[in-house]
Amino acid sequence: MIIKKVMPKVKTAKKRVAAYCRVSTLRENQDESFETQQKYYADMVQHYPDWELVQIYADRHSATKVKNRPGFQQMVMDAQAKKLDIIICKSVSRFSRNMVDCQQYAKWLRTLGVTIIFEEQNIRTDDPTCDFVLSMMAAVAQDESHSISKNVQEAYKSRFARGEYNLGNNRILGYDSEDGKLVPNKDAWIVKEIFKRFLEGQTFREIADGIVAMGARSKTGKDHFSVETIRYMLSNETYVGDKLLQKNPPVDYITKKPDPNREYNPNYLTDDHEAIIDRDTWDKVQEILKQREEDNKAGIYRRSKEHHPLYGKVFCGECGAPFVRRTYKGRHGHYKAWNCKERQKGKKGNGCLNRIIKEDELMQAVGERKVGDIGKVLVYKDRIEIT
Repeated sequence: MIIKKVMPKVKTAKKRVAAYCRVSTLRENQDESFETQQKYYADMVQHYPDWELVQIYADRHSATKVKNRPGFQQMVMDAQAKKLDIIICKSVSRFSRNMVDCQQYAKWLRTLGVTIIFEEQNIRTDDPTCDFVLSMMAAVAQDESHSISKNVQEAYKSRFARGEYNLGNNRILGYDSEDGKLVPNKDAWIVKEIFKRFLEGQTFREIADGIVAMGARSKTGKDHFSVETIRYMLSNETYVGDKLLQKNPPVDYITKKPDPNREYNPNYLTDDHEAIIDRDTWDKVQEILKQREEDNKAGIYRRSKEHHPLYGKVFCGECGAPFVRRTYKGRHGHYKAWNCKERQKGKKGNGCLNRIIKEDELMQAVGERKVGDIGKVLVYKDRIEIT
């Protein structure tokens, strides 16, 4: 009798396949829409019996840096969690337009046992000869990104030179865009109230709380205005009818941050559209903001409207630094006195050695002069001069 041993069939595990695609919100009805690519990859995987589609990852916005692509980051995390075996990508440029990122992630995924297949270039990262070709393709993709960035910047430059600009999604509180022109809307009163309260001496926080109490709402409908929002609105030339185009240097095409080394020429359009704030009010506000900026650079900070009337007017006659007001403790209790800001560094830190002057002595030296008529109070070691 012949006995034949029948070996059990070993079921081979299917390869877990993912696809990565980059789509533009401007191409929803074109061949490269997300839905079209979903169908394409689903049909592709069905042609391979040993493949199963796990997920299709996508990023809807262009970004050179990987950290700005949440879909890509999720795919990498899933690969690290051993959920993927193969990643399909249409081209190297879709995977990454940053040469360094492309090479690093391709090598790292390979160490995890994940193979990337680039369709257009017919490259597989499990091929030991792919490194050189991949580096060349990545360099080409990065150069293409650089070329696109330059073309876009030149287009913007030409438009700005002609005085053309795009408001975007009506992002300026108090204005609507009609036929390409800015027109004040029902929220213009909020802008006027902010400028009015600032000239009355209110702080940014007081202004924000005050307009909210009057029923003001932000552009997004929130009943909250931050201090930074108030500060920005007070310096936004749009409200006086002007427009500054190209405020910042062009961004670097890889870091997406302004490049201070790039030359650029801002274009300032005067009386470009209907103003909400009159020119006289605007000039007064800008003068105050400029003075505050200069005071801040000198070490003078006004955190509320309750500061001493002489604050910002008292300076050291020896080194030129501003005097600051402090509370000291003496035999008979606490008292107010002023000292040079540089004195805080101490003797070892080469601090100023000018004297500390009691507030009573300082006010006695000022006498009956009006604070508004005082330019500077210079405190020396042996005298006080008022200009």
